[in-house]
Amino acid sequence: MNLRGKVEITMSNLVGYTLSSRYEIREIIARGGMATVYLASDLRLDREVAVKVIHPHLSEDPVFRDKFFREARMLAKVNHANLVNIFDQGDDQGNAFIVLELVQGITLRDAIKEFGALGSAQVLQVSKAMLSALAQAHSSGVVHRDLKPENVLLSDDGRIKVTDFGLARELTANTDTGSLVGTVAYLAPEVIRRGKAETPSDIYSFGIMLFEMLTGAQPFQGDDAIQIAYMHTSDRVPSAKNLNPKVLSALDDLMIWCTEPFPENRPADASVALYEIEKILKANPAEPTKAQPSNISETMVIPPDANFTEVLGDLGIEDEELPFAKHSSKLVVTRWVIASILAISLGSFGGWFYGVGPGALVAVPNLSDRTVVSATAELDALTKSISIREVFSSDFAKGQVIGSEPTAGILIPRGAQVTLLVSKGKELVAVPEVIGVDLVTATAKIIGARLVVGKVSQWFNSEYPIGFVYQNSGSDGTKIPVSSEVDLKVSLGAIPVVAGLQVDIAKAALEAAGLNVRTVENQYSNTVPKGQIVSVVPDEIEVGKGSSIKLIASLGPQTVSMPKVKGETILAAKGLLESLGLKVVIDTKWLSKDYGIKKVTGASESAGTTLRVGQSVTIRSR
Repeated sequence: MNLRGKVEITMSNLVGYTLSSRYEIREIIARGGMATVYLASDLRLDREVAVKVIHPHLSEDPVFRDKFFREARMLAKVNHANLVNIFDQGDDQGNAFIVLELVQGITLRDAIKEFGALGSAQVLQVSKAMLSALAQAHSSGVVHRDLKPENVLLSDDGRIKVTDFGLARELTANTDTGSLVGTVAYLAPEVIRRGKAETPSDIYSFGIMLFEMLTGAQPFQGDDAIQIAYMHTSDRVPSAKNLNPKVLSALDDLMIWCTEPFPENRPADASVALYEIEKILKANPAEPTKAQPSNISETMVIPPDANFTEVLGDLGIEDEELPFAKHSSKLVVTRWVIASILAISLGSFGGWFYGVGPGALVAVPNLSDRTVVSATAELDALTKSISIREVFSSDFAKGQVIGSEPTAGILIPRGAQVTLLVSKGKELVAVPEVIGVDLVTATAKIIGARLVVGKVSQWFNSEYPIGFVYQNSGSDGTKIPVSSEVDLKVSLGAIPVVAGLQVDIAKAALEAAGLNVRTVENQYSNTVPKGQIVSVVPDEIEVGKGSSIKLIASLGPQTVSMPKVKGETILAAKGLLESLGLKVVIDTKWLSKDYGIKKVTGASESAGTTLRVGQSVTIRSR
């Protein structure tokens, strides 16, 4: 049944719909935070396939849709027997999809959930298959970004395959924080802090999976994604032997190496980790098998030059020891996207119908950056069935055509439906409240709001604890475009308090905190003893590590000698004492108009006495 035309299709259920007049959707296999996976029939090649269709809020974002297809094309170039094959990709009335090979079986998550910790032989099998696939991908410049047990497939015929490459970054940028719980359990610390995934990030995820295979549990567990993310950035993954003493020491050592907190301390890529797995396999050969598992295909032939495809049971594990052998009778399994296909070369049908007649195929022109009027005029020669759909765009002004569905260059029959995607401007969102929370929590909130963590700077701030955000861009409530950067300022705590310390001790304390003591100046102080610090004067308003500061040290109180004032006029004596920095109190019976002629008869301090500047002195005239 083809529902093309004016029918509006929702993402909740495409069952019964035929995508691109070719893929008949039969049932839902699985749903995720980014897409729904369907079992479908390829009507052209008469085979079962799996079709992954991304959710509407992602499909409407042209930037995400372009990355979705670009990643699929990139992975299609990576040829390996332990990777899921990608057959096709397309866009049907806003439903962006990719077509993948199909296999029936279980995921590694199903196996761990059902059986708990796996035996060393099974762990080595799965690890070798995973790392073989990853090594091929890494050598081709492809990083998985979302490696987890759900993305490792164990087929009914014993094959092991890795799926869902290249989609984790977009997933985290377009879903709320709560949906990240499943993924964050395997994210490397640098991905949580900076959002940047490289080959060592995949290795960290593999290390977490290795811990889980060896113990049956994740190393870090919590109530929400933020709590788990914090553990990844602040704690070390413990030894698997703590939970399972039967774990091979070599596997435990490899797991600890792969989960080093800093990426430069881990294996550089999957080929390095694969080499270690192969060394462990050689050092721990399997015993001869007594009975092969019944689910192994007896007719499967692997040519000598074929890419490695792991078949469960090849290591000589007895049927009762193989946890995956009986899964089809023990689990309500989910059908997964896998199973290989031969390339079929179809001859040209030729003829008038497909050449210049009604069945002729024409390429959709590139309509990007046009006005609606201009784009419609060009499409008129190809089809009269034109619709318009408005979508948010960060790159195109409101009213501009972003592109079309089907996309430019796709061959379609004359008269087929073409939808113009027209920009309705940038989608604006409010920056979440992050002041007063730690950096990991702030990062999760910003990602959950579909924004990006921008520049993170650290400054001394006495009002907030170390590691807590005290200022951010967009905190005034103004909405900003989706995917915009949010800059954060994080507290280093208060500048060390050094007032009252000796100069050398204070200088050492400040330099240990990362500050540069540029100079030490001296000044008199009536309250701070000589040689101790009076105050710290920063060169700039904001002080961070490496900032220059000036220290003010005490010379002690400033003193003067009491002059002889007896016999001087009141006015002259007052002026002399005040010029020395002394405060003058006059004890007299005379009016102030007589101060210039009346003489001082005595003072509270004797001539020659040492006085502190600012001290009070009383002069008398009777």
